[in-house]
Amino acid sequence: MKKIIGIIIVFLVCGILGGCVLFKLRQDVQFSQGSCLLTGEIINHSSVKHPIVVIAYSREEDGITIADYAVLAEAGPYEMLVLQGDYEIFAFEDQNGNLDFEQSELAGYYGKPNKVKSPPAGIAYGLDVVLGEKKTPPAASFARLLKEFSGGKRKPPTSAGALANLDDPVFSAQSGAAGFWQPLDFFKRAGCNIYFLEPYDPQKIPILFVHGAAGSPQDWRYFIDHLDRSRYQAWVYFYPSGARLQTTSFLLRKKIYDLYMKYSFEQLYVVAHSMGGLVSRPVILAQDVYQDTLKLFISISTPWGGEERAKTGVEKSPAVIPCWKDVEPGSDYIKSVFAGKIDPSIHYYLFFGHRGSGSLFRPNNDNTVTLESILDSRAQADALKVMGFNEDHVSILSSPEVMARFKDILAGTEANKDKTYSRTRGYLHVTHAFDPPNIKFPSQMALVLAPSGNEEKETQHKINPFLPAQEIGPIQPKKYDVSLVALGFKTEPDRISLDISSGKIADAGFTLKPQGMVAGFIAASTSEDDSFWGLYKDLPEKVKIRSIKLSGPDFSRTLAPADKMGDREVLATFLASKDYAYKNSFAFFDLPAGVYDVEIEADGCEVFSTKIEAKPGEFIPPAPFRLILK
Repeated sequence: MKKIIGIIIVFLVCGILGGCVLFKLRQDVQFSQGSCLLTGEIINHSSVKHPIVVIAYSREEDGITIADYAVLAEAGPYEMLVLQGDYEIFAFEDQNGNLDFEQSELAGYYGKPNKVKSPPAGIAYGLDVVLGEKKTPPAASFARLLKEFSGGKRKPPTSAGALANLDDPVFSAQSGAAGFWQPLDFFKRAGCNIYFLEPYDPQKIPILFVHGAAGSPQDWRYFIDHLDRSRYQAWVYFYPSGARLQTTSFLLRKKIYDLYMKYSFEQLYVVAHSMGGLVSRPVILAQDVYQDTLKLFISISTPWGGEERAKTGVEKSPAVIPCWKDVEPGSDYIKSVFAGKIDPSIHYYLFFGHRGSGSLFRPNNDNTVTLESILDSRAQADALKVMGFNEDHVSILSSPEVMARFKDILAGTEANKDKTYSRTRGYLHVTHAFDPPNIKFPSQMALVLAPSGNEEKETQHKINPFLPAQEIGPIQPKKYDVSLVALGFKTEPDRISLDISSGKIADAGFTLKPQGMVAGFIAASTSEDDSFWGLYKDLPEKVKIRSIKLSGPDFSRTLAPADKMGDREVLATFLASKDYAYKNSFAFFDLPAGVYDVEIEADGCEVFSTKIEAKPGEFIPPAPFRLILK
């Protein structure tokens, strides 16, 4: 059965909504404005892979109260959503899948445990948990508490790349609609994730499908059913489409990053429908470590110029769906989407349908989005080709003609990719030691390979801190400046120049010494009605940061942001553990243990001040420092 999706349906339905639905939407939005994402990674050094249960909870007089929980297919990154408050985090390896901890299972806390102070919006980073033995849980039993929290149902795993069945009810049209009308409730039930429909195969090119407003992965059934599964593997991104687009785009970037760090795939194609194009384009523009793998981007019926009725909804609806603020024409989000151009190495095609309607009250449209918005000149300027079809907003996803052109583009992208791309690789044998040797090891480390003598994007590889020697690869042969990074540590040497050759193994050795550091990102404060989970607001361009001062007993340092630093220079400065400030970020290194005062002065802003603790060998990224505009 065809599912009617798209922004037009939202506004038609909005006119006939009952009070109960609007009340639930207002509740969801109110909760969203006081919520924060908690993110971190579960580290399990056991070779046995079982599901992991991660729980955020608060302690009460009569026990614990669950704030949120996540189920992971295996150890790795997680996300949870909680209200502003103080929480602890406990994780365990659920070997028998009963959602209950047993003494034979590995477990761990964030810290000893440490309190996690959740701000009223945004993201809390770096909340890593290392699983080990002989842990005392905060509650005698979890199964009842977790099932009550999630309405008697077990949450699906939210590990990036978790296997899923497209026929699962969680991917239904009803579920997709719920993600639009109650995005926070959807996230707490199902999370936000890239799912695999088959086990990962390095011989197949992944194609990531991103649905639109009120949509679900089932919208892509026709595409997936007609895909050559011997050459391609389908990935689907399922997200609460009513949430702020900065949040869902950020989570998409994060999931792709997690998959790249795990699989080091060489190519990735992205296909997005409707609002999914607005979610995907920032991922295409971002200079992340996986950037060189992006070879193809296809947007289908995307409202690049925004939607006027979203503006009407923001101004007049008794309950505003968060994403409307981003989809209205001229929004800050749409401006950011076109802040840069798509790299010419990425083949971009713009698909649209022209079978719709038009009147004095509504310009020509595809029965959902106006053609003027879909064919925004900024999007057309980046496209290799603009292709129109005699389809409407929904039928374009099940059109044989569209599928034929899609297959032609897939074949052409493969035929015209860089012929000089070498598939012969080199390897790197990495050793590291800690000085002193008996310190607490960091939970995460990364090897950074920056191509020597040019501004090419660096690559990253995860390093196991608990293995003193390990082999990394395969690596594209060329000359690199190689560095090892662990936050809270100084690495000696800070870089080693190596020539990685085809079929050869190079060697690199490093020593890590604990050092105190204070670092952060400066953002703008948000109004109470525009403060959502996962959302940060950049400082306006007119705001110039004058100074960042760090002071303590008999100690004072001041930084002024540099106007002229390239990304590579910033990276080299950071890897060398040298103080710097660039644009809206800064870092102070080699600090004695203690509590420091941070003071930030910027044009047009109130003076910002806070206290922050530095611990050599331990660094948790703080929430952005939010300046209040005068």
